[in-house]
Amino acid sequence: MKKICITIVSIAVVLILFEFKAIAQGEKFFDVIDEINYGEECLQTWQIGEAATVVSNLLSVAPENPYVRFFAGEVRFYEGNYQEALSFLKDALQEPEIAQRGRAFYDLVDKIYQTTSKFKEIKTEHFLFRYNEDKDAILADYALETLEKAYHAIGNDLGYFPKEPILVEVFPDAESFCAISTLTKEEIETSGTVAICLFNRVIITSPRLQPRGYQWLDTLTHEYVHYVIMKKTYNRVPIWLHEGIAKYEEERWFEGVSPKLPVSLESLLAEAVEKDYFITFRQMHPSLAKLKKKEDTALAFAEVFTVIDYLFNRGGYPLLTTILDSIKEGKSTEDAILSAIGVPFDEFEKNWLQDLKQKKFRRVHGIQVLPTRLKESSSLVDDIESVAEIEVKDARRFAILGDLLRREGLHSAAIVEYEKAFRKANNISPQIQNKLAMSYIMDTQYTKAEEILKVALEYYPEYSTTYISLGELYQRKGEYDAAVKILSQANSINPFNPIIHKNLASLYNKLKRKGDAEIELKRLMLVTK
Repeated sequence: MKKICITIVSIAVVLILFEFKAIAQGEKFFDVIDEINYGEECLQTWQIGEAATVVSNLLSVAPENPYVRFFAGEVRFYEGNYQEALSFLKDALQEPEIAQRGRAFYDLVDKIYQTTSKFKEIKTEHFLFRYNEDKDAILADYALETLEKAYHAIGNDLGYFPKEPILVEVFPDAESFCAISTLTKEEIETSGTVAICLFNRVIITSPRLQPRGYQWLDTLTHEYVHYVIMKKTYNRVPIWLHEGIAKYEEERWFEGVSPKLPVSLESLLAEAVEKDYFITFRQMHPSLAKLKKKEDTALAFAEVFTVIDYLFNRGGYPLLTTILDSIKEGKSTEDAILSAIGVPFDEFEKNWLQDLKQKKFRRVHGIQVLPTRLKESSSLVDDIESVAEIEVKDARRFAILGDLLRREGLHSAAIVEYEKAFRKANNISPQIQNKLAMSYIMDTQYTKAEEILKVALEYYPEYSTTYISLGELYQRKGEYDAAVKILSQANSINPFNPIIHKNLASLYNKLKRKGDAEIELKRLMLVTK
């Protein structure tokens, strides 16, 4: 299952609406109040350009007014101009009432600025991409190519192309991501949240913070879909519809891929149908990140994916855009769906659930939602770390013995122990699957290795080690093009693994693709410096 990415539609700490006092200010002050209130509404509805126009007008009329300056600080923050935001906010805090009620927002912006002030920015036709150059430089080319593809694909699907540059920021550590996401570390790790669309920007964590990365290019696209929905509908879409469309569209940057549930989510749905246990739309509000168990969050994503699939099968993208356009025009979600499909919302929800229960979802006993742990670690996961991830105690014991034998070059003996571990883990453990497959490869049992790795890839497509193992297999078989293809997919999960770039460089040289080999060697230098 992909690492989870979340949008929080509204957070109370963001917009601070003051009850203004018009003492000896005259009629003109009431005009200022009206403008600020209108500007705040623009921020809440993600019409940042309009809010910026309001600020410009207010600063020309009342540049020293502390309420105007506080609002200006809010707008500059939403525009991504942290330094100017802090300057306005600091001035505004001289007013005691603002200081009392606005200090928390100032502290939030200041904390985020401590990280973002070190960012490098790259501008393309449609995006402003910011990242820590010392740690995350390798991400830029991959990210911008993906984002530009997503811009056109999602725009065509949902009928909306943002005109202003879209700010995308990669946060380099757990502390800074907690600050800007306004989520606690516990909420992040419980829900599996690694990205968020908030404050008029797309925010992701660096894949460097996961031992094997995560499907971060899909995640970028997922969050960009949220951005489009926010802008298109004035931030009026409920979370279930938001997340459903984003989940449905997250692979649209990759040409030729049709929306499909991963096996892990399909298995969760099969179990939910069996137990008649579902996450309701009401429980999903205000954010899937607030659910108490990562399995519940994953199940919620699976459910809303099927909702969109249900709607799509009844009218494709025109139906989805009709619903979004109706919401933008002021209709409730319930009325928008009624108008689009001619069925009251309660009946629509009942029909979808009935359709869901009739589907033959595949149940895979033992498949798991892999944990999220945001912390910087080595780019390579060693045997000790991978064994520690194996949850079944007896399987872990056999895997340890297998590792010892494999390091001594006793591959046939290692296979015996890994096969024991494999059986104890009910044949479902990406760690054991890769250990066993690599021993098969070293023992030249290529057919067995490929079979087990393809199953591992089907069950855990986010587990980057499997792509590397398959790349090794294809390279040994002389299937260099296949090896390049599978290793290139690994980059969309963990571009920080030097083995990927080293092996790609070698493969490109064998294929006489000298230019591509040089690019991979440069990338290798970036991740090993």
